[in-house]
Amino acid sequence: MNQIDIENVLFQDGTVSLTKAAMLCSTIDNDYDDDLVAMLAGHGVRAVITRAGGSGDNLKSKILRNTFGAAENSGLLAVNMKNRHVIMQLVDGILRSFDSPLMDVAGGGLKIGLAVRDSDIAMGIFGSLGLPGLDVDFEVSASRVLYHCLED
Repeated sequence: MNQIDIENVLFQDGTVSLTKAAMLCSTIDNDYDDDLVAMLAGHGVRAVITRAGGSGDNLKSKILRNTFGAAENSGLLAVNMKNRHVIMQLVDGILRSFDSPLMDVAGGGLKIGLAVRDSDIAMGIFGSLGLPGLDVDFEVSASRVLYHCLED
């Protein structure tokens, strides 16, 4: 079987897809985080990877706080109110895609990828959620991209 070059997966219409980049950041094995971020930088995409774990509302809060922290502390985004609003929109959209009453009691760990090019940003999230005390886990993944929204 032929191996597929990772760049073949990332490219769309001759350029790296931000959504694919963010999703790959959230799904790649932890040992390759730095290599992927460096490869994306070579293609004009700035990226950062973080994680969030917890249960219920604590998990939701950690997703938002860790995404803010990673974006701002890494220098991925300028710290200003408009960019903070953009992060809130991204996290809100992603949480809506898998939020349910089950999320109020579920716990788990998620990996979060952010990818930026010019004034565009994408977020990907991947991980497992489960119910404490039961052997019931499920994977979640979601992504969202916002165009022409970031400020320097």
